[in-house]
Amino acid sequence: MQNRSPLLLFLTLLFIQTSVSFGQKNEPTTGPVFNDVGAVFSIDDLDFLPDKSQELKAIFDIDRKQTDPSASNPIISSLHRYYNMHVRYGVPKDKIHLALVLHGSSTKDALSPAVYKEKFKTDNPNKDLIKTLSEIGVDVYICGQSMSYMGYSKKDLLPEVKVALSAMTVLTVYQMDNYALIKF
Repeated sequence: MQNRSPLLLFLTLLFIQTSVSFGQKNEPTTGPVFNDVGAVFSIDDLDFLPDKSQELKAIFDIDRKQTDPSASNPIISSLHRYYNMHVRYGVPKDKIHLALVLHGSSTKDALSPAVYKEKFKTDNPNKDLIKTLSEIGVDVYICGQSMSYMGYSKKDLLPEVKVALSAMTVLTVYQMDNYALIKF
């Protein structure tokens, strides 16, 4: 029995070491563009990266809302992730051109703090997401048709949001200008 103790101890330590190394997990981190939002995973040994001299142009079609009015719309923060991910891997910030259009049930995400609070009894969790995107040059649109259908007007919106004739119009024009459509 005494001779088995060192072997048992060795096997136990080996098991613990192996378990710890297999248990390590790649955690998403923010930055380098947005430090409070837009967490992405770092990926080693990539087989595909965009050409760093190429313009990346995308328009995000956002028509779904978060069912909990106190929670932000995760699709909006996808644009933050897009910036963080690509700049982290060497694409210059000035080579990234993004736009988004809110329509359907996501029109509520564009409401001003006062209107949102009155309607949903909580702060608009998308206000800062939209503001930070606008500050970096992202065009933020709302479908005028959806806005009107929901009973809102331009005065009810965040100042960063531009009213378009329709989401269909924005998507058509941006795609004609070589923006890739991103739809979740």
